[in-house]
Amino acid sequence: MNRIVNAIKGRLPAHFADRMEERIAGLRDFERLESLDLSALTITCDDGALRDQYIVSVLDSQNLKGVISVSPDLIGTDGFLDYAALRDIQARGHELAFHGNDHSPFTDIRPLSKLTDKVADGLTRLRDHGLSTQTVVYPCGNNNRRIRQALAPFFRAGVSTWFGVNSGKRINRYAIRRVPFGAYASQHAPSEHWYRDMIDAALSEPRWIILMLHPSSTEHTPDHTAMLQRLTQYAREQGLPVRSVSAHLDALQPASPRDNGHFQAGVS
Repeated sequence: MNRIVNAIKGRLPAHFADRMEERIAGLRDFERLESLDLSALTITCDDGALRDQYIVSVLDSQNLKGVISVSPDLIGTDGFLDYAALRDIQARGHELAFHGNDHSPFTDIRPLSKLTDKVADGLTRLRDHGLSTQTVVYPCGNNNRRIRQALAPFFRAGVSTWFGVNSGKRINRYAIRRVPFGAYASQHAPSEHWYRDMIDAALSEPRWIILMLHPSSTEHTPDHTAMLQRLTQYAREQGLPVRSVSAHLDALQPASPRDNGHFQAGVS
């Protein structure tokens, strides 16, 4: 099976190949999200940039919590949030996610032992500054079976850039799908109505919508931030919870704090 998968992967673009690999080879026990019987909307911001604070303000104004992805090497550098700001964001109930040490794609770091050493070092640096994280947001979305297995002991879940709404019974907790919002949404940006339809669908059957934002990009405009305000308010009015990744995992599996037994908080 591995030879067949590798042969197919060698002929396909990376992201598509990795998705095909997951589908052909199937989910391993530690990757399975045991149940998705509740819907939710999750707002994620990549990169930990200063402009992420605009999104935090939108969420704070409605008492909602989101996810801010950070890279230790970038914290406090030009254009990025510093440790004091991140501690404040975390203290207000938002989740911080690990986004690699310097935003280099994990698939570029070899051998695999070097990647796990770098991840362990990055998580230690975050903890030393009073920050904690249970979720990894893969830099550039790059992940594959070997990377997911290597990083699962460090994290409770992994979020990719693979497009899609998470639904059904076949959900990989270490390759959770997202939908771009604002920057990178596509050449023909989806309308507000398009996103509302997605929210409406989540009210009729279990779906986990995770919006992927890059507020630091010039493609993300103040109009997008205003639209996000309206969409989160609409979700709340319609009864769709707006939660961080970890909060939704808690809602799905409240009796299983270690989930599938693979993740160990604080592993180093």
